[in-house]
Amino acid sequence: MSESEPSADADTSDDLNRFSEDVEALTGRNPNMGSFLLTVGSVTCVFIALFQFTLPSSVGFLLTGGVLIITVLSGVFALILDTLGYFG
Repeated sequence: MSESEPSADADTSDDLNRFSEDVEALTGRNPNMGSFLLTVGSVTCVFIALFQFTLPSSVGFLLTGGVLIITVLSGVFALILDTLGYFG
């Protein structure tokens, strides 16, 4: 392999660094799982209240279900980040 060709390990490392930088934009410089989950929970409560109090019941229940699904996915995402050692 010549020196001009990047190795697969370098590409993987660059991809992980880019991913970490993208996640850091959402969580801040010193991420904490508690603050991440608190933010997700707060946003969930606000959207559920907004949908339940301002929209007709059938539409509100549908959108509330969507919000709860996204909340569960965010929790899974947080667990994956915690398993990878992202949170301090």
